Amino acid sequence: MRRNLILVLTLLSSLTSSATLDNDQPLTGYSTEGTRVERDWEGKFRAIPSPDNQRDYMKRLTAQPHHVGSAYDKDNAEWMLAKMKEWGLDAHIENFDVLFPTPRERVVELVEPTKFKAALQEPSVAVDPTSNQQAEQLPTMRHWSM
Repeated sequence: MRRNLILVLTLLSSLTSSATLDNDQPLTGYSTEGTRVERDWEGKFRAIPSPDNQRDYMKRLTAQPHHVGSAYDKDNAEWMLAKMKEWGLDAHIENFDVLFPTPRERVVELVEPTKFKAALQEPSVAVDPTSNQQAEQLPTMRHWSM
């Protein structure tokens, strides 16, 4: 999911940063009509991204915890699918079965020289509206990946 988001954002940012083409010259490999159609599509894509849109999209995508398999992960996927279709793309969602291990018990404890047991719960932060969504968050844990 994260890779798809990065791909979409990269595509959108590259479209906004590309140089303006001379509309009088036909594109190499395109007929005159094909050039017109291609440039129409490019214009549609250039009109999509804006700083306000990007800010709104990121707020929407990160509004709730969205780890793999969560309800908000599915909601994000469906929202992105709708956006892509709105932009004229032939898009669909593919499902994959993946292993996503989560711990049954989490303990961080110091036994010597002084006994200490970590709470493993972060406090809510006033400037972060998502930090109080503890019921939806994954438990704190350490993951390794290769």
